[in-house]
Amino acid sequence: MKSNNWTPEELKEALLTNSKINFPISNISINSELVKKGELFIPIKGKRYDGHQFISHALSKGANYSLATGSNYKKFKLNKFKKKIILVKNIKDSLNNLAMYSRKRIKGKILGITGSLGKTSIKEAIYFILKKRIDIQKNDGNFNNLIGMPVSLAKFQKNIDFGILELGMNRKGEIKKLSNICMPDIALITKISNAHIGNFNNLKDIALAKSEIFSGMNNSGIAILNDTDTYLSLLKESAKLSGIKQFIFFGKSKKSDISLLKVEYQKNNKFKVYVNVPGKKINFLLNNLGTHWIENSLAIISVLFAMGQDIQLFSEKIKHFQAIKGRGKLLKATFDKKKFEIIDDSYNSSPESLSSSMSFLHRYGVTRRKICVLGDMYELGKFSRKFHLSLKKDIKDNKIFKVYTIGKQMKNLYDTLPLAVKGEHSKDLEELFAKLKELIKSNDVILFKGSRSMKLDEVIDKFK
Repeated sequence: MKSNNWTPEELKEALLTNSKINFPISNISINSELVKKGELFIPIKGKRYDGHQFISHALSKGANYSLATGSNYKKFKLNKFKKKIILVKNIKDSLNNLAMYSRKRIKGKILGITGSLGKTSIKEAIYFILKKRIDIQKNDGNFNNLIGMPVSLAKFQKNIDFGILELGMNRKGEIKKLSNICMPDIALITKISNAHIGNFNNLKDIALAKSEIFSGMNNSGIAILNDTDTYLSLLKESAKLSGIKQFIFFGKSKKSDISLLKVEYQKNNKFKVYVNVPGKKINFLLNNLGTHWIENSLAIISVLFAMGQDIQLFSEKIKHFQAIKGRGKLLKATFDKKKFEIIDDSYNSSPESLSSSMSFLHRYGVTRRKICVLGDMYELGKFSRKFHLSLKKDIKDNKIFKVYTIGKQMKNLYDTLPLAVKGEHSKDLEELFAKLKELIKSNDVILFKGSRSMKLDEVIDKFK
């Protein structure tokens, strides 16, 4: 990261503060443990803590300044740090002000990505393809909510060519707020699916909430939409109502701008994909990635096309891209002298993404014992039992050898499974690990999939 991303004058203007600011800051942090020398610490208030209590620690680690409100300045006795405190009226408003100021000074284009599936993987792939070609930044990890996205945007350098931001949501109205902060030049909606449906009445409501991404765009913006999406017409109409005139459609239709022609499955879990792009036909190799990556690839090509980048670059680079940690990453493990493989898809789970993961497990481990370790899928609300039970068909179709479960909702599935595929249901992660290590043999392939709060990654770590 380059130094001095914010001058004292920019900080004062963005924060609307009367505090004296003499030094620039190199970056922004909301975690006192991760603060580096020269940064600005933003004390976010969480459910179990108030970031103001960590200001002294952040400053001791070398932060140039910390934000603080007047009331908390007194409450947490911050007077001894007076020269390093920037007083503001509201912490979250100040974070948003920093993000909006950062957006206005960026010379390059901003891509906003939303959708029920694939946001992070698509973001990481675009970054992988372009990082040596242009000056590009992206949001860290899964920093895509009302705190994470503004933090990411505030950290962007002013002279980047391209910035990528995920816009995530749990409820209606959240993406509208994020879009109005980041004002994307290009908006990609990957797909509307049943993730988070517990917070909505139906899929249409999810589509309407995702379409809020267009609210912060100007008339010269470009909307990229999946033409296989059930709610394509709704999304397109919503974009038009926001003044969007330019569209790029991707999918299987011959009328799509970025159109899938055919897929050739090859040995060693590879497949060759043929795509029609305006003016040319291209083909590329996907290596050890699930079939959902065909759709991901069409979305990525659409972004590159919107940017005016050479599409051939995608063909050259994507064959070297590997799934990222927690989202389908392949791991070779040795435990008790047994050698096996893990598919780490432990970061999140929804009915459609879990179905795709089991399909990948079947194809990847076609001649081997295939084991599923499944944790609850969250935020499905009144639909939860139905979606968990519906997994029985995927388990049967993909010839899963044994299924191990954890969580109240997965217990419903486990109880209805045929005896032949029942592994064990565990009450906690320690019990799950103990049962798994007795089952595993060399050459097995194990899929770990569950919502983030299930913490299945902790079990994976025990096998490393």
